[in-house]
Amino acid sequence: MAKRRIPTKPNELRDQLLEASTGISGESNWPATAATQADVFAMSGHIHTEITNVNSLKAQLALARTTLRGWCGQGGDIMKGIDQVTDGLYGPDGPQKNNFGLPPKKIGGESVPLEQVVITKIEDGTGPASIFVDWDQEEGAAAYQVEWYLNAIEGTPVGNAAVSESEYEITGLVSRQQYWVHVRAIRGNDFGPWSDPATRVANL
Repeated sequence: MAKRRIPTKPNELRDQLLEASTGISGESNWPATAATQADVFAMSGHIHTEITNVNSLKAQLALARTTLRGWCGQGGDIMKGIDQVTDGLYGPDGPQKNNFGLPPKKIGGESVPLEQVVITKIEDGTGPASIFVDWDQEEGAAAYQVEWYLNAIEGTPVGNAAVSESEYEITGLVSRQQYWVHVRAIRGNDFGPWSDPATRVANL
């Protein structure tokens, strides 16, 4: 499976779009059929607005997450186009790609080792007896494995899941029961190291 180059986190995507917008404005031979500076800047504005909405509308968190994924998908399509255009202008490993918020690609099939995942948030889920877990996206990961325990990550997990995004809502738990969670990145038969455990008491 090809290495993912498009971020799933809204803040990261917004910053990358702004970098791309700056790069486009200074590129005199930018192809007319590619995403324009206005397109990229407008999309970054939409994403920024949605991030603000999520922060201020906690009661509508589930709906806001769906909206964010939609904007991230559209922004991701634009970034894919910018990635392809800069490949043509500078080559896949051209250092100029950094001007658009895209690191040069590794040439020659070199594999990037999977690093340890960092859990950034663990909180109440959107439903009863659920826990929402969020972590930093790992470059080169095709998926993530999530496990949860009734103790400090010892013995047999009481549940596990494989997910494609860098977040997961664990449902069907026991209310008021404390759980420990850890996550690792997956790419084919390669597995990254487990994250440090995070813990949370399941909500009512």
